[in-house]
Amino acid sequence: MRSILATLALLVVACGPLSAPATTAPSPTAPAVASATAGAVAFDGAKAHDHLVYLAGDARGGRFTGSPGFDDAAQYVADRFKDIGLEPLGDNGTYFERFPVQVVDLAATPTLSRTGAGAKTWTHRVDFTESVGGRAGTGSAEAGLAVVGGGAASGGQDDFTGVDPKGRIALVTGPTMTGYLENAYSRGAVGVLLVGDASLKYSYIAQMFSQTLPVLVVTENAANELLAPSGRTVSQVRDAVRARRANPSAPGTAFAIDSDVRMSVTLTPVHEVQASNVVGVLRATGPDAARAVLVGGHLDGVGTDPNGTVFPAANDNASGPSIAIEVARALAAHKSELRRSVVFVAFSGEEEGFLGSEAYVARMASSPGRLESLVAMLNLDVIGCCGTTLEASNESSALVDRLHAAADKAGVPFRSTSAGGSDQSTFAKRGVPAALILWSDYVLHTTTDTIAKVDVAHLQQAGDVVTAVALDLARGEGP
Repeated sequence: MRSILATLALLVVACGPLSAPATTAPSPTAPAVASATAGAVAFDGAKAHDHLVYLAGDARGGRFTGSPGFDDAAQYVADRFKDIGLEPLGDNGTYFERFPVQVVDLAATPTLSRTGAGAKTWTHRVDFTESVGGRAGTGSAEAGLAVVGGGAASGGQDDFTGVDPKGRIALVTGPTMTGYLENAYSRGAVGVLLVGDASLKYSYIAQMFSQTLPVLVVTENAANELLAPSGRTVSQVRDAVRARRANPSAPGTAFAIDSDVRMSVTLTPVHEVQASNVVGVLRATGPDAARAVLVGGHLDGVGTDPNGTVFPAANDNASGPSIAIEVARALAAHKSELRRSVVFVAFSGEEEGFLGSEAYVARMASSPGRLESLVAMLNLDVIGCCGTTLEASNESSALVDRLHAAADKAGVPFRSTSAGGSDQSTFAKRGVPAALILWSDYVLHTTTDTIAKVDVAHLQQAGDVVTAVALDLARGEGP
């Protein structure tokens, strides 16, 4: 989920929880939602879980975009679409919409260590993780530290006052300010360590500057060990930074530590791979059949580390396509009732910046399916666990009200939340009513995002709500 994880380090330093505050939606005035369980077939959460077990299996290798594991998962989704009777809506009569994308990956395990007195080596994915994209890229450095607070660099907000970071590794303790990485680079830092959540494998964005720095996100404990020669802690540095921001005449907060620190991030060259969206349509009949509801979610994950550690990406986001398959099966039993068609998509390239949904918009030329034909987009992401409340992003208040009504009818707690960073934004910004549907808590981008974390109950409840809304929209009820 959320290619914004590529830059989440901007937000996680001394800023509290990652999740955006949710707001409870008002009692809906949307029309009552008919039960999707009427008829011979209803949504089957157990079958959805079976799909997830396959898609998130280790043999798929974390489904990195363009990898053999992703292609295997995409073929599985296409085979299920065919079994259900969806028409292929990809290239040349297939279910696959293929497009080139630029990707980058780790070529070796990143490293972080201190030499000399107090020598120590820290552990990747435990004490630190890498950031990749923009100014953050491949490289290595061995130098002393420049402790630069939040990395602000203007007027009374200059966190560099007191140290020259040229030739040093900048340690950004927070609270961060926008542009901290560029500020460190422009002042001559040779690497950046940022205090944040080191358990995540952040998305890799292949768009980079020609000149890059190695950037690692380190835990507060690791940062405190790096700060130990100064006798200060991360908490003390942050307090000093806040005090100076409140009173610009206070002494500068930056300082140097001369212990040598080594760091490295080794990436593959940016290279082109062939990515695939999987696209099928449940085609309606009648005068409105060229209009469509789109149901889908991204299939890609963050792949496998160089040491062979797989990130299964079960919740983020084998859960979305698994639910979409069973929504398709449930709606196919009601095909004679449909006035509008329903397009089902498993997107590629979400983790690299919504590349699959952007490619879909650019390449889908037929109706139903093309952007102008869509009446709504239901995006299923991190929807296999956790939490007790189903959420929907608030780009479309009418769609949120409809989802709220369906959740109430199904007895599922529901609330709206702020717009989320996933594929629905590709459609929402172009005027299509769209919503990200997810649970109020989630696991993503770690090795703990496993099949065991996803349960049938969460899949069932979410699937019941999505099926009800998709069915009513396809019956022609609502815009």
